[in-house]
Amino acid sequence: MTAMKLDRENGRCNKAATYTPIVSIYADALCLRNGFSETSAGCGAVIVDRNRMELNLIAKYLGPLTTQQAEILACVKALEELRRPCRIEIFSDSRYVIDTMNGRNRMKSNRPFWGRLVEQSYGHHITWRWIKGHDGLLFQEAADRLARAASTARTDLLSDDLELLTEHLSDESNRLNIRSFEIELDKIISHYTTSENTAYATAKLHGVASLPSAFSS
Repeated sequence: MTAMKLDRENGRCNKAATYTPIVSIYADALCLRNGFSETSAGCGAVIVDRNRMELNLIAKYLGPLTTQQAEILACVKALEELRRPCRIEIFSDSRYVIDTMNGRNRMKSNRPFWGRLVEQSYGHHITWRWIKGHDGLLFQEAADRLARAASTARTDLLSDDLELLTEHLSDESNRLNIRSFEIELDKIISHYTTSENTAYATAKLHGVASLPSAFSS
C-alpha cells in the first residue's frame, strides 16, 4: 500500500471517528385508562438521522405507568437507539418533559425516571423543543400512533414490523404519507391482538450511505 493511499484511508477513518450525526427525535407516549388498575402505557418515537436521511422507529410497551412517567421514558427509549454521540433536537408535546429538561421545573417527583433520562443524555448535545400535539406534524403524529399501538397491543412492536412501517412513512418519491402508515399499522396491530406473526421485508430510506449512521457504532 502506498503512503498516499494510507494517508487517504487514515483520513477517512479519522473523519468517521470524529463525525457527529445530526438527529431529530419525535417522541410521544400514551396511557390507556390512566389511574385504573388495568392501566397500559406505551411510547413511540420517530428518530431521523438528518445527514443520511435514515429513519428509525420504536414502539415500546411500558406497563402500568402514569402518563408523565411514560412521556419521560419515550425520550429515554429513543435515546437508547443511538450508538454514537449526536447533536439532537427532541420534540415532544409534553410540557412536563420539555420544561423540566430546559430547567424550568425541578425534578421533584418521578426521580428514577428523570435519572434514566439524564443518564441517556450524557455524551449528546440536546435541544429540547415543545410542539403542540395533534397539530398535523407528520413525524409527531406517527410517534403518537406508535405509542397507541404499543399500549393497545401491550407489547413492543417487532423490528420487522417497524421496518415495514418506515417504508410507508415515506414513499418512493419522498412525499411523506401518514395515511399509508396508519393503514399498515392497523393491520399489524390486528396481527398482534390475534397472536399472529407475519414477516415483512426490510425497507430503508435513501440517504448518504457513506456517512456513519447514528444507529450503529
